[in-house]
Amino acid sequence: MKKILLTAIVALTASTAFANDYIEHQIYSDKNYEQNQAKAMKLLQSRGYTVQKIEADDHFGKPVLEAEAYKNGREYDIRLSYPDLRIISEGIDD
Repeated sequence: MKKILLTAIVALTASTAFANDYIEHQIYSDKNYEQNQAKAMKLLQSRGYTVQKIEADDHFGKPVLEAEAYKNGREYDIRLSYPDLRIISEGIDD
């Protein structure tokens, strides 16, 4: 029983990692990626952030852009839905 459970956990972990990589690949392969990344940068700058980097990622199986930015001397982690660039989460990086 333990072997079956362990095998199932390993298979689930591997499939999740593959799905995450696939989502990131989809974003980077999007012909509008650079344009959307620039829009995200402008959006965050208009909200007073200095953006360090923006990368493709997934959030609960959905494509997102993850930004590392600074505001008032504090570092923030910000997630934007992709490709519509709505802010999903915005918080101080601890």
